Amino acid sequence: MATVITGTGVVSPLAVGTAAFVKAVRDGRSAIKPLAEPGDVAVGARFDSPFDPGIDKKQKFLMDSVSQYAVAAAKEAMAMAGLAAVPADRIGAIIGIGVGAIGTLDSAYREFYAGPGRVGPFTIPRSMPSAPASSISMTLGVRGSAFCTASACASSAHAIITGALWLEAGLVDAVIVGGSETPFAPGLLRGWNAMGVMADDTCRPFSIQRRGMVLGEGAAMLILERPDDARARGATILGVLRGFSANADAGHIVQPTGESVARAMRQALESAGVSAADVGHVNGHATGTELNDAVESAAIASVFGARPLVSGTKGATGHALGAAAALEAIICVHALLGQWIPPTLNSLGPDPACAQITVSPGTSVDSRYGVAVSSSFAFGGLNAVLVLGT
Repeated sequence: MATVITGTGVVSPLAVGTAAFVKAVRDGRSAIKPLAEPGDVAVGARFDSPFDPGIDKKQKFLMDSVSQYAVAAAKEAMAMAGLAAVPADRIGAIIGIGVGAIGTLDSAYREFYAGPGRVGPFTIPRSMPSAPASSISMTLGVRGSAFCTASACASSAHAIITGALWLEAGLVDAVIVGGSETPFAPGLLRGWNAMGVMADDTCRPFSIQRRGMVLGEGAAMLILERPDDARARGATILGVLRGFSANADAGHIVQPTGESVARAMRQALESAGVSAADVGHVNGHATGTELNDAVESAAIASVFGARPLVSGTKGATGHALGAAAALEAIICVHALLGQWIPPTLNSLGPDPACAQITVSPGTSVDSRYGVAVSSSFAFGGLNAVLVLGT
């Protein structure tokens, strides 16, 4: 059963608010900049100054920034969808996280190990993995089931899929789905750098001389509803989640398996009842790492051939881990609405290892199409693919 999207909300260093964010993506802007603090990781898509989520001071005190971002994005999405007309106990919230409240944990560990040895009394409620979902529930009055999904950088895609299944089961009448992430803590950055996958210049998806991934932060939320419910209350339908899939490689912890990735794409198309020829835009996971982009390119080509334009939007947003899939789903929804395909930024030229696909240029492309695919392939071999339409 198709699920409709009636609201979106975005908090991103690229821009705050859906309209500004979508415009920034279409205009080819990037949030990636040198990080202010000296350290192991040189660049990131991070807020230059603290973000004000517009939350009551007492509530804000109890929230790590990962929860503050989530609440602000959910608030925008709910307002856009007009969810005030839906009973609170029939609205759910399923929120993807990757590393969650790592800033709170990092601070607590530094206080403990570097002295005086005491940590704040709200360390646990601020840092528990379910905090973003709980914060949305408490701050925005959502009383249906609220919980978090955690599957690395496929987390928010899995949240979207789970929300659609909850609607189909009749457990809720509307559901807030998406993800939130704030990965810029010194200890975590050192861990990422130790893996040898971080770029020191920028993110260059599918490009020659790509040097790795770039971390990003923020939150992205979508409102899902059943089509008849949305129409009955006169909601504006932004797009349709036509189908999806999720599978696991059962292979390497950090190296994707091309066959499994391709299988996830085929299963998603089958779920949506569309063919590869119907797809006009593929938004790739496109981290900008040497191996992953090559494996993903081969998988995309095996399913779609070289016809659809493939975009890699992490050159604009950075890799926001648990929020990445939701950010990219929102890009796809609004690109479909406006009939354009997002640019792939920072390319130095096509890589022969990715030559099987046709990568979108550094400027947006006007195009008439009705179906887009957005893919997420996470560490641990956890794959999720969304098929979106008008």
